[in-house]
Amino acid sequence: MTQYVTVEDVDGKLGPDWAPDADKARFVAMANAYLSSQRIQLPTPVPDEIVMAGAELSAAAADGQLYAQRTEGVMTQKRVKADTVESEKRYSDVTAYGEHAALPERVQFALALIEAYRTIPMGITVGYGYGAT
Repeated sequence: MTQYVTVEDVDGKLGPDWAPDADKARFVAMANAYLSSQRIQLPTPVPDEIVMAGAELSAAAADGQLYAQRTEGVMTQKRVKADTVESEKRYSDVTAYGEHAALPERVQFALALIEAYRTIPMGITVGYGYGAT
C-alpha cells in the first residue's frame, strides 16, 4: 500500500488533537488504504492536495465516518403532534445530490482534492468503422 500521508502530516494539518495518540496510526493507515483505492497517479513529492485529502480522510476515520454512507437525504419535513402522539419525518432522495452525496462531508472534500490526480482505467471504445464502403 502506498503511503500518501503520515501521522506527522495529519498532525501538521489538523493539529495534534484530531485523534487519540494510540489510534492515530490506524486511522492514517485507513486513510492511505482509501487513497490507494482511488487510482491516484502520484507525483513526487506528494502534492499538498493529496496530503490534505489524507488528513481529512484520517479525521473521518477517527470520527467513524470514513467507510460510512448516508442512507437518507436531507430532512425536508418534520411533523410532531402532541395529543395521541404522532411523528412524521420526510427526507429527500439522497441520490438527488450527486454521485458522492451518500458520502460524509470530509470524504467528499478529500475526493474533490484528489480529483486532478486520479487516473481513468483503461478501456476499449467501440465505434462505427470509418471509411467503410
